[in-house]
Amino acid sequence: MTIKPFRDKIELKNDGHLSLFFIGTGSAFAKDNFQNNLLLIKGDQHLLIDCGTLCPYALETVYNTKISEIRNVILTHPHADHIGGMEEMLLIGRYVTKSPVNIIIPKPFKKKLWNESIRGGIQFSEHGKMTFEDYFKEIPNKRILKKPFEMYHGTLGTMDLKIFRTRHVTTSTKSLKNSQLSYGVLIDEKVLFTADTQFNEHQLRYLLSKYKNIQNIFQDCDISGYSAGVHASYDQLCSLPPEIRAKMYLCHYNNAVNSIDALVDGFAGLARHGVYYNF
Repeated sequence: MTIKPFRDKIELKNDGHLSLFFIGTGSAFAKDNFQNNLLLIKGDQHLLIDCGTLCPYALETVYNTKISEIRNVILTHPHADHIGGMEEMLLIGRYVTKSPVNIIIPKPFKKKLWNESIRGGIQFSEHGKMTFEDYFKEIPNKRILKKPFEMYHGTLGTMDLKIFRTRHVTTSTKSLKNSQLSYGVLIDEKVLFTADTQFNEHQLRYLLSKYKNIQNIFQDCDISGYSAGVHASYDQLCSLPPEIRAKMYLCHYNNAVNSIDALVDGFAGLARHGVYYNF
């Protein structure tokens, strides 16, 4: 993996290699580092993983890229720092670009996302009541794993995408049954993006064992300590074996990040927004 600096405008196409570009790496309440939203680029295709409230602003003011240029998304869960910019994207798709936003979404999440999160501000229009299909075009995916956690598989161009269920906000730490739907993404079987998740060493070990070509993990990390039980804490992540920490870049952090030294503690480092991670 190599790291390339950003220049002028986000490159939404490349020569065919996988590239990760964080729009932001901050937590839900962070401002300095925006929010933990990630753009994938490979060949002629791009894919935005999550579009938080600050995402359209960051794209245009920092990266000279309009939200209207982003056409493909995966949404990992319905918190505002992950979907808060979607209303703007969808309305621009309807009224400006005249094209729906392409989405890869697990079947259980589709109805919940629309009914409980998205439709409130956009279900009515001058043409009547709107539906999910008026704003989105689904990219096919299928469930490929049921236990120990659900996993769905889809592709976009040459990108291979495995979307797996995570444990983020739960009413019981022992079960996913009554918890909020949340997902992480395995990209080309070489990059693991956890999105928001509690500490889950068992899941990490399972994925690393099953997909032996995983080179790096971009891991949700709470440094402040006030979101214990919702995000993986820095102390918990420090308990992982050295060989796992060495693959791991930490993201979704707040300003308390200045109080730690991830490299000294055996991690690959802190994820940075505004650079290309090229694989």
